[in-house]
Amino acid sequence: MDATKQDMLTIQDASKLASEFLSKNVTTSNISYLIQYGRIKKYGENGNTLISKQELMQYYHSLNGSRESTWRSQLGEDLNWALSFEQYKEAETTKHVHRLHPYKGKFIPQLVEYFLDDHTDKFKTETFFKKGDIVLDPFSGSGTTLVQANELGINAIGIDISAFNALIGNCKVTRYDLIDVQNEINRISRALRIFLSDCHILDFEDKLLKALYVFNNQHFPVPEYKYKLRQGMIDERSYGKEKEIEFLPIFEKLVEEYNVK
Repeated sequence: MDATKQDMLTIQDASKLASEFLSKNVTTSNISYLIQYGRIKKYGENGNTLISKQELMQYYHSLNGSRESTWRSQLGEDLNWALSFEQYKEAETTKHVHRLHPYKGKFIPQLVEYFLDDHTDKFKTETFFKKGDIVLDPFSGSGTTLVQANELGINAIGIDISAFNALIGNCKVTRYDLIDVQNEINRISRALRIFLSDCHILDFEDKLLKALYVFNNQHFPVPEYKYKLRQGMIDERSYGKEKEIEFLPIFEKLVEEYNVK
């Protein structure tokens, strides 16, 4: 798509336009995210980033109601779209301890709060829990239910087949002596520094990161690469495999040079 000069917007102007269109605050960081991940194309040069007003509006029009329509067609008209919580930003759906560790299978805390708290609406017509009750989550995952129950003054028991999941969940709800925690952090940090110094891992990682930086700038330039992916101009799987094979000799040479096990 060729974009005319009259069609061009700065990131600040795009932020204002998107905020007016969506009737909510769209920050310049939100616009930069769209560029970074190939949702819209970056124009301009010499540090002057511009985007196409037409492309921006096409992107937001494609989102406006499309997710709700798609899910309604699959699940039926009785779908309660309010439970999508799509109005929340990522920082709100991964608040405080919920971003302690990446976990692919978790649901957002707002969903748990909805069913545990004491409000009612057209969909949730009665209150199921009150302070002091005990909630059992037999598939507790990363512990979202346990944390939100505790926030509401409700006791909670979590069970999970994964020992790692149990570890994450316990870390989130255990009461800590912060002085002991800091002392243990200091002890582990000292031991880690000694280990890294002795095995030359830091030197290896420094060289590896520099090699990756050069390689990625050449073959995966952002945001151009992500834009091409989104437009179907590149097949991510085959292209990625090809470049992985191409980079492997560089990696193996560094492993041998630094005697990394």
